[in-house]
Amino acid sequence: SYWRFIIPFIFTAYASAGWGYFISTIVPPQHGPFIVSLVSFIICGLLGNPSTLANFMDIPVMDIAVSAISISRWAVQMSFLIAYDHMNPDPTDARQKAMLGTYEGVYVVQGETYGHSIGMACIWLFIMGFVLRILSFLGLKFTNRSKQV
Repeated sequence: SYWRFIIPFIFTAYASAGWGYFISTIVPPQHGPFIVSLVSFIICGLLGNPSTLANFMDIPVMDIAVSAISISRWAVQMSFLIAYDHMNPDPTDARQKAMLGTYEGVYVVQGETYGHSIGMACIWLFIMGFVLRILSFLGLKFTNRSKQV
């Protein structure tokens, strides 16, 4: 059961590191930590929030954009689906039912199986981390060219 819950954290760390590497190669070192903090807040906190994510997913272009850059859009979906499958929640409080309904509306895709949704999240996070590492390499290659040996 432990391995089911650690998978989202591994993919989150992989994609997050990619964002850190990329930003650190294109901004001055003294500004890097602040900019990474801002970017993380925006792509994880604002774009990945289930209440705002539902609005983005209604617009195809925004859905693709958020899916391509938001780590938490996929990591929270994975964590929710694993916990949902493992715990089988049955809330009794009206507020808890509404919250569960919101999460189900965003993360439980009709017509997709549990494994397919988890697999898609893993693929998106892996691709995101991989592309960010390529962009990091390009950032190293083409910024500060005068300092390269």
